[in-house]
Order: sequence, then C-alpha cells, then structure tokens
Amino acid sequence: MRRWAPWVVLVLAAGLVAALLAGTRSGERLAPDNPGREGGQALARVLQSQGVTVRTVLGTAALPEQVAPGTTVLVTGTAYLTPEAGAQLLDRTREADRLVVLVPGPQEDLGTALGLDVRTTWPTGARLTGACADPRVRDGDEVVAWDVQLDSTATSGAVACFPPSPGHNVGGARAGALLTFPATTDHAEVSLVGFSSALTNGRVTEAAHAALGLRLLGASPELLWVTPQPGDAGQGAPQGLWDVLPRSATPAVVLLGAAVLALALWQGRRLGPVVVEPLPAVVHAAQTTRSRGRLYRQAGDRPHALAALQAGARHRAAARLGLSPAADPGALVDAVATATGRPRDQASRLLTDPSATDDTDFVTTARELRSLEEGLHR
Repeated sequence: MRRWAPWVVLVLAAGLVAALLAGTRSGERLAPDNPGREGGQALARVLQSQGVTVRTVLGTAALPEQVAPGTTVLVTGTAYLTPEAGAQLLDRTREADRLVVLVPGPQEDLGTALGLDVRTTWPTGARLTGACADPRVRDGDEVVAWDVQLDSTATSGAVACFPPSPGHNVGGARAGALLTFPATTDHAEVSLVGFSSALTNGRVTEAAHAALGLRLLGASPELLWVTPQPGDAGQGAPQGLWDVLPRSATPAVVLLGAAVLALALWQGRRLGPVVVEPLPAVVHAAQTTRSRGRLYRQAGDRPHALAALQAGARHRAAARLGLSPAADPGALVDAVATATGRPRDQASRLLTDPSATDDTDFVTTARELRSLEEGLHR
C-alpha cells in the first residue's frame, strides 16, 4: 500500500486539475447547458432550432430592471424565492409576455413569495390528462412525470390543467400540475408548472412532455432561461457551503477529498479491526409493535382513534368530490350522501360521530367508513 500510495495521490491530483480545467457546462438541474439526465439542454436546443433566442440568466437578481415585451421568462426552481425576491421577479417581468415558474416540489410559502393564491401538495396519480381550456394544452396531452399538485381558490380566471383525476375540477375546484394566472397591472401572465421532471433531458421525450415544453416556452421570440442562485434569496438568507459552491466544482471537491483520504491512508497507521460492542438488549421491531398495540388497547381510547380515521376519510372524500379541504362538514356530508346514495344520517354518523361503545362497534364503524369511501369511487 505504501509503495503505490504516491501514484494514487498523483492520479487523483491529475484528475482534480482536469476537473478544474474542464468546460463550463453547468451541472444545475434543468440548466440549458446541462447535457445530463436532469439538465434542460435538449429542450433548449429544440427551441433554438425553431428560431427562439434562448439567453441564460444566472439568478432572478440578474434579470434586467424591466424585461421587454416579446419575451418569455422561465425560472427553473423556487428554492431561493423569498417574498422579497418574488416581488422583485414579478415587478421586473411585468411587461414580459409571460412568466413560467417550475415548481420542483411542495413549498409552503410559494403563494406568499409570489403574492398569488396557490398552495402545493404532494402529487397523486401516475398519468395525468390536460382537461382544461388553456390553448397551450391539447386534447389527448398526457404527463407521466410530475412533482407537485398546485391548488387555488382564486376567482379571477386562474386555469388549472392536468388535474389529479378526471372530473376533479368540474365542481369549481382549481387543482392540477399546471396552474396559470392571467396578467394584471401588477404582473404578467404567470404559469406555475408542477411537472418540471417532465422537461428534463431524461424524460422530455415521454408522452406529450416535449410538445408541452415547446408550447409553454416557445411562443415568444426571446426566452430568458433563469437558473436560480443562492444570491436571489438576499443577504440575510442562511447559506451553507453547498449553496455557494458552483455545481461545476463539485467533482473537483470530491476528487480533492479522495486525494486527502488517500494521503491519510498512506501516512497514517492502521488502527486494527473495528471493535464490536454488543448492545445491552436487542429489541425486535415486531416486539415493539405488539407492545405499543397492547398500550393502545389498555388505554381504550377508541373515540380518538375513530376520529383520526374519520378525519382522513373526510379529507379524501373532499378531494374526490372537488371540494375544499376546509369545506363545512355539513356540506361534505350532503355531497357524500348524494354521491353514494346513502341516507344523510348514516353518512353523517360515519363521517363525524367518533363514538364507539366497544371494540366490535369500533371495527364495524371502521368497515362501514371504508365501504362509504369505496362508494365514491364507483
């Protein structure tokens, strides 16, 4: 080992230098010059071949003070989108044709950051269809890779496409993987895209992903492709080493770490085999589960357990019927009774009454509650 260690260090050092001298291709997710699976180079090149001028902008803070008309602005992530940064983004793009923001996952403060009525939740379902009046979405368009569901209660013309299930938005709900807000005096048309994964190099050729990307981004002569940067969040935002380190330098850092490790192995002494110290006691997972079950049974808190089941059932029923999660329980009971054909008193008891006299009554009520939910899916 000692004889070969200098050569190992030399090879790693050479690799480090090569990485530092490599090209400036970005490693950022969905960057237009990233040829990797998570990059956006494929979509950017097709847009350029169709005559769209694609310009890369490193961070929303680097946008022009006022983006000119005839321009679409794409922001490829929301990690650094604070309320201050969001307000600045909307102000600078006010005269643009449209602003497209890719939302890679649920984010509690997205609506606050952009000043829009929008909430994000984890996606449900694997294949979505357009089902909306947005002219950029055609009949038969499908998305098979999406990251977040977008919901809004706005009454000012917001359009939701690719809902979680067919007919979800028939009752007036606005939920889907694409949510568009019309232009106002305060901002340009804003499209929030919950299927950013569908636009990556690795998945853009699936389903209607490529066509949707071209329609969303190719309607204007110029496209400003914004890759968010840590500086967008402002000076007061906490940042770690990986936040400020350029992504293209990551391989160099890894190689440097490997070189330091090899040097330590070369110079250091072996510490001998690892000493295994047995724990005082080994508690198996199954034993833990059974013990907790006995505690719950001894407590006899059936109403609390049944109330938890009913809360989950109400949430799923509201989503199935296109109602708000905060809908009045009475209105939800009426809707469930109508949809399932059950008597209203029975639906109300199953959804809102957590009383259970004994274990048998608890199990019976839980089964009836499950049957009631299954009736909504028929």
